[in-house]
Amino acid sequence: MKGPIRIGIDTGGTFTDYVIVSNNGEIYAWKVPTTPADPSIGIIEGLKEVMKVFHFQAGDIDLIVHGTTIGTNAFLEDKCPPVAFVTTKGFQDIVEIGRQQRSELYNFKFREKYPISFSKDILFEVDERLDRDGKVVKPLDMSNLDSLLSELKTNSIQTVAVSLLFSFLNPQNEKSVSSFFDDKNIQVFPSHEISPQIKEYERAVTTLVNAKVSPVVHTYLRKLEKQLKKIDVKAPLLIMQSNTGMADVKTIGRSGIQTLYSGLAGGVLAAADSLKHLNRTNLVSLDIGGTSTDVSALIDQPIILRSRNFGGFPLIASMVDVETIGSGGGSIAKFKDGLLSVGPESQGANPGPACYSLGGDKVTLTDANLFLGYVHEDNFAGNMDIDIGKSEFYLQKLLDEINSSTYSLEIESIDELALSIRKILNNNIANAIRVVTIQRGLDPRDFALLGFGGAGPLQSWEIAKELEMGGVIIPPYPGVWSAFGLVSSDIKHEVTQSYLQATNEVEFADINKKMLDIKERLAKVLAKEDVEEEQRAFNYSVDMRYMGQSDSLTISATYPINKATLDDLIENFHSLHNQNYSWIDRDLTVELVNISVEAVGYVPRITMTKLPVGTDRPPEEARKTSRKVNFDGNWLDAPVYNKNLLLSGNVVEGPCIIDQLDTTTIIPPKVIGKINSLGYIVMEEKK
Repeated sequence: MKGPIRIGIDTGGTFTDYVIVSNNGEIYAWKVPTTPADPSIGIIEGLKEVMKVFHFQAGDIDLIVHGTTIGTNAFLEDKCPPVAFVTTKGFQDIVEIGRQQRSELYNFKFREKYPISFSKDILFEVDERLDRDGKVVKPLDMSNLDSLLSELKTNSIQTVAVSLLFSFLNPQNEKSVSSFFDDKNIQVFPSHEISPQIKEYERAVTTLVNAKVSPVVHTYLRKLEKQLKKIDVKAPLLIMQSNTGMADVKTIGRSGIQTLYSGLAGGVLAAADSLKHLNRTNLVSLDIGGTSTDVSALIDQPIILRSRNFGGFPLIASMVDVETIGSGGGSIAKFKDGLLSVGPESQGANPGPACYSLGGDKVTLTDANLFLGYVHEDNFAGNMDIDIGKSEFYLQKLLDEINSSTYSLEIESIDELALSIRKILNNNIANAIRVVTIQRGLDPRDFALLGFGGAGPLQSWEIAKELEMGGVIIPPYPGVWSAFGLVSSDIKHEVTQSYLQATNEVEFADINKKMLDIKERLAKVLAKEDVEEEQRAFNYSVDMRYMGQSDSLTISATYPINKATLDDLIENFHSLHNQNYSWIDRDLTVELVNISVEAVGYVPRITMTKLPVGTDRPPEEARKTSRKVNFDGNWLDAPVYNKNLLLSGNVVEGPCIIDQLDTTTIIPPKVIGKINSLGYIVMEEKK
């Protein structure tokens, strides 16, 4: 391969995926096992492997984009360092009191379980107060901050989160507190920088979670940067954010919360590229990995949420609308209390499924698929030595456990057990798709299913059939499609600021000045990242609601705002409100809640090379062999095709199997797969 070369690296729970793109449009995929204890080790070793296999040097690399779950895992596993949380006097319990909304409404013994522990944190109050307009009611008394500094040293705490009441209107006091700790070399995260928005609880927990996650993410990325330099990689390292945009390591070091959906965002962004490639408007992305499954509905583009619940906390940050469940190739099948279940527990990368021969002694989806013939040991991602005998042994062991119990489950053979494991996992995933479609007011029958990830092409048809979806599409590099999304992303930064005002009282000079101030602030960020002016774009939006409501809807806006554009915003709000809640009231006052500016730094697009044109009949050399595969209890001979030798226009008829380096695609009986010009497999029922 010839430089400059762009590389996307997506670290998952089981595999680390690579997409390598050359300047002349060559695209290659690679997978290596993830090293969970320290993902950077697997990344560097995998990068060395990639350079050797595809014949290029470190100096040929122009850009590396990384999707990471390091911050997500640290947050959910309570492995973040302790912080000091500083707030206004009388509000130190705000994080634990929350909104007093119980997720189990009728459980009188319910106690909220938070993913992070506050036992090692310091909750601290400062005497100050602003009123609802941001005016100083009580000046800041900084005399007791010295005592907090002493506590920080005693407890070896290096990070402070500051969230004072009404600081989104007037950050003066937060800036004073921040300056105090900055001078003492204590890392401080003030809420007016992280989330300058209304709702004191949400702003507080967003600031606190960011303060916990950011040091973990920053330490990991700095280490990765140093390791890249050791192997002579001088290309910049950019990180995928939860809003589907990239940012540099320094920026992410201050906003680690933007990596909570980093790995997931790459897959959704790749699905957005698929919309363009296929000239479609509606897709549901289905990314089945080794540990989890991520699903998202796309209508023309990814759906980005201003806020969402993550690990029990309502965080105010732009994140892609993805539903994640614990279902993947490594999901463990277990029998308990008369029920067979699959997941959410996973064998992960180590020890992995039983067939990995790394010590795994639990049956997983991968073991079931291997036994049923859906995947084969000679074409297994990650270049691993696979032992089907171990899969069969532990399937039989689980079957014996079922049959020796006092429960009657009516599973009589290993075949039935393996098929049951597939069906249970498929049902779990179908329920997740219902969340991002039906619960959002969308009909899954209006969408095609884009199946990717290591196991996506193995399961997609059955899931789509259960939901009566409009067909299944498998992208060209399905096993690493999330990593493809990384290398096709742009640089993005967004600032959302509260602007609480009834629409009939808006002062246009004021709102436009605030938007301009945000735009100029973001322009400086893009300049620091060496984005030329001609490669910059700015997008504007507002959050609106009916007066008296607590939740708002996001509406795209144009700048500057005037009477005509404001009237359009109000009309668009009514329409979106009706779509989401099935009612509108044009007599109610509409209120502006937030204004938002998104800065985009465009990166050159990837041009995918078209396949040579063939006939509807696949070339003879594309057929590798055939093997027995179990479909609905029947063992059938299924031809196996080499994906790399299929041509545009080829039609393969199920039952058949399509092998490629990064995954395997299954086409069931009475289904055909059409190969399009970009290498997508479009599956539909045979007529």
